[in-house]
Amino acid sequence: MDHWKYILCRCFIISNLLFVSASSVAQIQKLRVGDNHRFLVKEDGSPFVWIGETNWFFAKLPPATIDSILDKRSAQGFTVMMVSCREKLYNGAGTGDIDNPNKAWWKYLDEYIAKCAQRNMYAGITLGWWGKTRNNSADDLYKYGRWVGDRYKNNNNIVWLTLGEAGGHLRKNTIPNEKLSELVRGIREGDTGDKLLTVHADFKRSTSISDDTNLCDFNNWQTSQWCCLDDLPRKDKRAWTVWEAISFDYNQLYDGKPKPTLDSEAWYENNKDFCGTTPFNIRRRAYFTIFAGAFGHSYGAGGIWDGLTASDSCSSTALAAINYPGAREIGYLSNFLHKLGDDFLKLRPDQSIIVAGNSDNYDAHIQAAKASDNSFVLIYSASDAAYSVDVSALSKSSLTAIWYNPRSNEYQAENNPKLAKNEQAHTFDPPGNLGAGNDWVLILDDRSFANHFPIN
Repeated sequence: MDHWKYILCRCFIISNLLFVSASSVAQIQKLRVGDNHRFLVKEDGSPFVWIGETNWFFAKLPPATIDSILDKRSAQGFTVMMVSCREKLYNGAGTGDIDNPNKAWWKYLDEYIAKCAQRNMYAGITLGWWGKTRNNSADDLYKYGRWVGDRYKNNNNIVWLTLGEAGGHLRKNTIPNEKLSELVRGIREGDTGDKLLTVHADFKRSTSISDDTNLCDFNNWQTSQWCCLDDLPRKDKRAWTVWEAISFDYNQLYDGKPKPTLDSEAWYENNKDFCGTTPFNIRRRAYFTIFAGAFGHSYGAGGIWDGLTASDSCSSTALAAINYPGAREIGYLSNFLHKLGDDFLKLRPDQSIIVAGNSDNYDAHIQAAKASDNSFVLIYSASDAAYSVDVSALSKSSLTAIWYNPRSNEYQAENNPKLAKNEQAHTFDPPGNLGAGNDWVLILDDRSFANHFPIN
């Protein structure tokens, strides 16, 4: 009797888990481009803050480790997990070729997508890497895209990244435009065309500088594994900074309208092939790009992106890598941006309000964003050096200044604001005197807006 009770209990638990999984997939809202073509929003128009994590080789990891990664990142405020279809990494019937799919692999991906949905997270999916176009015809790729799109047409929590390192690609000989176009056409037709789609950018490139941007609902950069970039492509041959790269995308128009953009792969934390990162490197890149006009940011961790079960050089195992400090501080960024609520959709880059003290040096740069209705300003400074702001650009007659600490997720009031509405050069001195790495966000608005934030 006890034996049958155990079986019935197990059946009940499994059926409930399946119900939760199915209901989670159904309830999560699909994403779309916002009405101003600058941000992504959910179906109901509420803002979507893209805080991504690259989990490309998740298929190398056991389910329990994947659960731990998703639990941790969900709790920290990450909203997108980026994965790659690399079927040959997973044991099972089938070769992983387009005409002979690995059924065990696809079941594993099904489960991963469902686990993301259960945690109110989205899956950004590439259908392999750029090399997938080498031995497959345009017709093969169309059929593959259509098959995959149809398989997931009822999953709301998917964003198609198409192919890895293909957008703005340097590898033009291996990724003919017609092949990529046919893959995209297949995905859209199979998926009925109602999910967001982009092409994951090649290293140091963006979809905005390729012929493939017309395929994308939003643009993305891969600024990649370098500290202070000196060779991002630019027409006048001068080196681009990461904030200039995002600004380039921000200012492009397509049939008179902009497209949202973000840095979808930045400098990874503790990547075995590019050691030497610090949490400061990680978070400053995110604040620079978001305040320059990006709708979010993607983080990468050595050990998680490559699915490590044993440490390698500076990379920890995937299970240990969930505790990297940079990831925690990107989580703080998510928390900060989510506190803005609908006001997040008002953000516009505006460097003109910084009238003194700025620099193009990554360790001292200041990046500012102002609300579209001039109601508030957010300013990120990479150091605690003083700078001057044109506060007359704000519409409010009464102003309050708050400092946000991106290293601790704490807020404090400005000690001596004395803000006059007509000041065109008010000097702010961030707390501390430590130099680069003692970074801060200045929040300028009236007291009603300040109530969003818990001042210590």
